[in-house]
Amino acid sequence: MNIQTEHRQPTTGPTPYDEVYYPGHVYGHTHPNHLATIAAVYGMQPAPVERCRVLELGCGVGGNLLPMAFQYPDSEFVGVDLSGATIERGQRNIASLGLSNIKLLHCDIMDVDTSFGQFDYIIAHGVYSWVPPAVREKMMTIFKQNLAPHGVCYVSYNAHPFSHLRDMVRDMMRYHTRHLTGMKEKVGQARAILKFLSEGSKAHSVHGAVMRDQCNRVLKAPDELLFHDDLDEGAEAFLLHEVVEDAGRHGLQYLSDADFSRRYLAGYSEEVRATLQRFPESEFMARDQYQDFIDGNGFRRTLLCHDGMTLSRQIDLDFVTRFHLLSTTSPVHPDACVTDDSAMEFESQDGSRVTVTNPLLKAAHLCLGRAWPRALSFSELLDGARGLLGGRRADDDQKVLTEAIFILACSGEVSFLASRPFLLKEATDRPQASLLARRQAQTGPLVTNLLHQTVQLEDDRTRHFLQLLDGSRTIDQIIAEMTERFGPTTRIVQTDSAGQPAEPLLLSTRQSVERSLAMVGKLGLLVA
Repeated sequence: MNIQTEHRQPTTGPTPYDEVYYPGHVYGHTHPNHLATIAAVYGMQPAPVERCRVLELGCGVGGNLLPMAFQYPDSEFVGVDLSGATIERGQRNIASLGLSNIKLLHCDIMDVDTSFGQFDYIIAHGVYSWVPPAVREKMMTIFKQNLAPHGVCYVSYNAHPFSHLRDMVRDMMRYHTRHLTGMKEKVGQARAILKFLSEGSKAHSVHGAVMRDQCNRVLKAPDELLFHDDLDEGAEAFLLHEVVEDAGRHGLQYLSDADFSRRYLAGYSEEVRATLQRFPESEFMARDQYQDFIDGNGFRRTLLCHDGMTLSRQIDLDFVTRFHLLSTTSPVHPDACVTDDSAMEFESQDGSRVTVTNPLLKAAHLCLGRAWPRALSFSELLDGARGLLGGRRADDDQKVLTEAIFILACSGEVSFLASRPFLLKEATDRPQASLLARRQAQTGPLVTNLLHQTVQLEDDRTRHFLQLLDGSRTIDQIIAEMTERFGPTTRIVQTDSAGQPAEPLLLSTRQSVERSLAMVGKLGLLVA
């Protein structure tokens, strides 16, 4: 590894993030595999995720960057943050995993210069809206000078128009807590005053409806998020076009929103769809800006690239055939017939449902769901679907499947990636879970899977079980250790279809281990 950066001690003192720890999480839209995929859709030739350089501004404890470095040992990762306490914590995590391809630097963004070199992907999540204007200006300079010719930059920020409503209650909370300094007291009083004001407003007025909606948001927000985001004196929101125009002054251009499904217009009225579709390619950003106005969008994930890059906004129907496809879909009624034209309903993990009648498409949904969390190429999906139909083929199979997957990919029902993730679904004779997830499970229930997602383990028993999956134990040895620790049987709490308590399930330890192995595989935690 050859990261040309050294430890640079900032000249400023402690930050609020030193005093109040901001939990580190993964953000799927920032992953270089996702960024490379979006860039490829629009005609770019981004660096392969398996061998690239990534810079994250405001990396915190490295909760987002470290899992990427763990996945891709031949790529290089650099994170900078002004908070020395979080950087030290992140460096300890790196050392515990033995990673040599990542550096977290206690460094001011203002000190990032050309000596850092160029990066294929630059990430700035949750920074742009929360720094002074001079730092935002510097960030744009970094995006330009440190971005490789075919590189992609991700920058997120609070956005208007929704943030106008958010700023209204922020003003109220900040006024009420203006003399308080302690996080717990400040957050507690902020929630208390907003609850009082929302309940005191007229329920049937527009103002009252907004107040109640915002109060509900604030009550659900974690303490650290409320303290650093809503109660931050300098937080500022922007319209999309303001950020893009600022980027343009620095020699950058708008690539797209990081969420590809936002360009899917099927959920709008016919008039809205027709109007938005009339925007020419040269006004791609303007279309997205008007869509923000329609949606009331409040948070933006904007992708930028160099202004000399030629982009193609016209997406061919068969673009999906060039990517690896993933979906959590599963049949609502598993015994439904696949081979005829009867309706078959499928449900995804997010609760969305789709009804399918075409046998080939029913079989394709089954293939995707059974493969999850593995990704399938288009040809693998087509062959798998035909296999479920007993090898039955039709001349238009590829056309039918292409059209269906195109719609599902555009709507977000099916994910697509340029590079296939490194994971297994099925357990081997000596199953091995991700070392990163095993380390994370030692301190809490939230772990990061190999799809760059946060997953929650069921209980302490599951957390202990994950520790045993280090590749050194056979399944029989795992069963023996679980029996010694927890006994010969496991009681599984169950609920019925209405969410009411049902008769608990009593499993032997062997059945429990087999069930847990299947669950860990489905969560994307087993490594290849």
